[in-house]
Amino acid sequence: MRILLFVLLGLLAKNCYCQDSTAAIYIHQLIQKVEGRITTDILERKDTTIFDDGDSLYKGAFLTVRTEFYTDPQTMLLDKVVERSLYKKVSTELTVYFFGNQPICFTNKQWEDKTIRMDFDVYYKNDNSVFTVKRTGLKGTPDGKTYLKWCYELKTEYLRMVQDYNQTFARNKVKLR
Repeated sequence: MRILLFVLLGLLAKNCYCQDSTAAIYIHQLIQKVEGRITTDILERKDTTIFDDGDSLYKGAFLTVRTEFYTDPQTMLLDKVVERSLYKKVSTELTVYFFGNQPICFTNKQWEDKTIRMDFDVYYKNDNSVFTVKRTGLKGTPDGKTYLKWCYELKTEYLRMVQDYNQTFARNKVKLR
């Protein structure tokens, strides 16, 4: 009987590995706070169109990407990034929530026409994935480290954009004098 209990506990431990639901509840509360004040955040948008490498005439299929950065005006820290892309019939929406300059949640939704292909969240605490929510029949577990890297790339893109704005503002300020 004890052997059966140990085997059962071992299987449960394997299924619950890297799944801290308490941290996920706390992170979800932080996300709700961000969403509650999102209308007061500073919104910056960036639109990008990417053509296939061999399409020098820019007439073929292309990828459109709209990235929205939300910044808390009180702290001037990044709150949220939403990136929507469309390539032919495939749409993707990524959402990243930040707290104190660190990603706390990465959401990925992808669909082809009206069929959802991917829909999951990865929750982070101290740059480690602590909980994953899969809302579709996605096989396996999303690689939290890969998506964490993506979160930081989006943050770097935002910081580059802010730096460009600051340099443009400084140049225009000098011209006005």
